[in-house]
Amino acid sequence: MNPGTPPAPEERASATGLLRAVALYIEARGRLLHIEGQEAGSRLINLTGMVMLAFAAFGIGWMLAAPALVYIIAESNGWPWTRVALAGAGIHLFLGLLLLAGLKSKLRGMQLFEETLNQFSRDREWLIRNKND
Repeated sequence: MNPGTPPAPEERASATGLLRAVALYIEARGRLLHIEGQEAGSRLINLTGMVMLAFAAFGIGWMLAAPALVYIIAESNGWPWTRVALAGAGIHLFLGLLLLAGLKSKLRGMQLFEETLNQFSRDREWLIRNKND
């Protein structure tokens, strides 16, 4: 094709077909990403709400129960209430560290946009196979 001559109809048709295929591909991947984004958002909102409610319930419960437990343990054993309170704090800090470690492992295993990533991987493999042909 010379720079001054217009492209042949079959060249325009193939270029138009390629552009249409690319546009459809991008649209399909965009829709998939949008669907999975909504799904991931609802999962994260539900998880966040549950975590906040759980923290609130445990916090209020322990704020009400801890002084009573310290008093009961100190009085029944004859120990100073300050030492009982410090022991209880140490136990709570240790349990908190264990829970944070468990949360870290759960978050590491959580996958968002799983199907989109799988689809991109399949697309990449298909491109590599067709490039070698």
